[in-house]
Amino acid sequence: MKRLIPFPNISNNQLSLFYTLLCSFIAIILLLVSIHLVTYSFFRDRIKEEIIVNSGLNLNTTVTNYEKHFKLMRSFMLSNLFENDTQILKNGTSAFHYDIVSRVQRELRNTMNNSLLYLDNIIYYFKDTGFVFDKEGTRNAETMFGKFYVSDTYSVEFWKRQAESVDSFKVYPTTNFRMETAFEKFSYGNLTPILVKSAYDDRLAFILLLKSARAFEAFHQPKPGSSLLILDEDRQVIYSSSPSLGMPDNLKMEDGTYPGLGGYAKLDDKYYFFRSGSETGFTYVEVVADRGLTNQLRNLNVLMFVMLALSILISLAVSYILAKKFHNPLAKMIRSIQTYSVLGGPGAASSRIKEFNMLHSTLRDLSRSNEKFHHDLQTKNTMLQQFAYMSKLKKIGGGAGLETRMDEDRPYRLVLFHLEFKERFLLEISSSVHRAFNTYKELIDAHFTSLYGESLTFQLEKDQILTILFLDDDQADKPEAELRTLIRIFDSDAPYCNFTIAPSPVRKYATDFAETYQNALDLIRQRKLGEDVQIITQWEAHPSLLVPTPSEETELVANLQAGVETVTIPLVERFLDHLDKAGATAGQFQEWSKDIVNRTIKAMYAQNVSVASVVDGSHLHEQLKSCYTLEQYKTFFRRLLTRSAIAIQEKKSETDAITKFVFEYVEANYGGDLSLDAIAHKLGITGPYLSSYFKEKTGTNFSDYIYTVRMNKATEMLIETDLLIQDIASLVGYFTVASFNRVFKRYTGMTPSEFRRQNIKWEE
Repeated sequence: MKRLIPFPNISNNQLSLFYTLLCSFIAIILLLVSIHLVTYSFFRDRIKEEIIVNSGLNLNTTVTNYEKHFKLMRSFMLSNLFENDTQILKNGTSAFHYDIVSRVQRELRNTMNNSLLYLDNIIYYFKDTGFVFDKEGTRNAETMFGKFYVSDTYSVEFWKRQAESVDSFKVYPTTNFRMETAFEKFSYGNLTPILVKSAYDDRLAFILLLKSARAFEAFHQPKPGSSLLILDEDRQVIYSSSPSLGMPDNLKMEDGTYPGLGGYAKLDDKYYFFRSGSETGFTYVEVVADRGLTNQLRNLNVLMFVMLALSILISLAVSYILAKKFHNPLAKMIRSIQTYSVLGGPGAASSRIKEFNMLHSTLRDLSRSNEKFHHDLQTKNTMLQQFAYMSKLKKIGGGAGLETRMDEDRPYRLVLFHLEFKERFLLEISSSVHRAFNTYKELIDAHFTSLYGESLTFQLEKDQILTILFLDDDQADKPEAELRTLIRIFDSDAPYCNFTIAPSPVRKYATDFAETYQNALDLIRQRKLGEDVQIITQWEAHPSLLVPTPSEETELVANLQAGVETVTIPLVERFLDHLDKAGATAGQFQEWSKDIVNRTIKAMYAQNVSVASVVDGSHLHEQLKSCYTLEQYKTFFRRLLTRSAIAIQEKKSETDAITKFVFEYVEANYGGDLSLDAIAHKLGITGPYLSSYFKEKTGTNFSDYIYTVRMNKATEMLIETDLLIQDIASLVGYFTVASFNRVFKRYTGMTPSEFRRQNIKWEE
């Protein structure tokens, strides 16, 4: 023992580290052994019960699979029964409709190519004529069931009787079918016949031949020593996975009743598990041998005790070796430390293990210094890592000497966050945007740090946060599930900030890093309109937007310059609806809207109208950035176009009393007589002069202006009122509904009733 404890001045109340470790290992071993024994004794009695429960659950799955398949067969064939070709063959003489028979055979061959149906063949049997055809050809019933599908049970007389029965769907016992022709003889194996026909019409019957073995393999998961039986409502065996196995007549359940809808019963050395099918009424029976369960438990007992004994012996030996290996290096360190320190000196911690007392006092100061240096080094290393990654992303030279974890080929994924703070945030939240941005960055970093061993989150741009996730080979790629917690938090802040998230696929090569980041940027640009949190995982090509067309552009510019908001506002709103239906991104909406704003500004400058007179607060382009939904864009343009039109019209009215009179008169009397001569007479001028003057001043034909005003009023009434169409036609100046319908369809591309129906549905 002194050889193991070579230290001088050992007090009697201190234990050696060797003894402490060894006793601790032995205590843990005894605790684990006791827990193992208690657990095994508890679960050993329940293993057999669990096996029985599992057998019942397995049979439930089998019943569900078979019942679904039988229902599928019945529905599929009954649908074929009412098809046009089938009705023609059934009601006529099938032998004279070979073109229809050929077409049905082609469809039948396509059906048989579906391996999941597990069918060997489908036979069309016309009882009255004895005509039969399948996927291969046409024959009479005697040839089909006497040579090509021969069985000892099912003859042509049998099928004729079954076709005359009232059953519309029936499954018959499985038997062996074979071919016996003069040229070829072979067996198809065991097939299960299924009859499908109309219950009130026996002229046509479908005979389906189910591959029983294939269906059994697909629908049932047999356990060792188990078998499956399927019984019809008369307790006749339809299918048996073991040909020699049948149902004993003296089988009873514990309450003395015959098994029916469920449960199990035991007879001799077998367990019989029963389930009843809700679709067919069949009884499904799984037979499990009790002898196999007993042998399994006995083998389990022997194996358990052998493994327990070996584990105890090995654990004791390993505990002794480990305790000794831990002790020897520590003993050498203690001897070295004793040359510089005195055991039990000032500041030494109190412990019953003498080695710990020495190490504690000596390493305490080293630990404090190391912690300070480590913290400083970690902070600087994180900053260098972020700088290195930003250099890689932006392809900046000069950072080649900085090595990163991305320099090695290992799986990784990028998650790019784009944050767009709204005007409401600046008005209602007291903290700065910079502080809120840092808060979101720390939140994202904490979230991914809890999920992954290695991740790095840093700010890349003023509105972008990038997270790099380093993955193991066995980690799944499920970005939506990983982001679920963050999305719940972002949803609550959606009124103040738009969040767009672009997770990249998992990549393996460091050379793809910059390209992966560019792909994530492209995904961010896929954001659609809306104020919700959007996760974008798939890139889609931006839709090509031909809005406006050249003719529409000419009309828009002319009416902007003329200040006719009754034309420009519906026209711009129609453009916006087209962009929305085409699937335009939020960026495309912004770019298109900037173009319309610029056109409006140009029109105002052309008429010497001050832009400041129609702008409230910030610049127009700044106001446009606050539009995130289709309705917000429409509201913005209604306000802008209305104010610009008023300003342009006021500017023109200073020197142009004629056009001002026309605008006011048409707006007030759009349902009356608006002919060119009538309005010219009120002005005291000629019609041709008014037409050319109006065209010169507004850039729009007089008749086109009248037409546009009336159509805009009509569309407004169709959407906002329940007036009859003939009443609306009269109110906007048309004497007949036919002329109104013709003009309205030319303007909108649809009739008034279609326009009202579509817009009411859209509103709902």
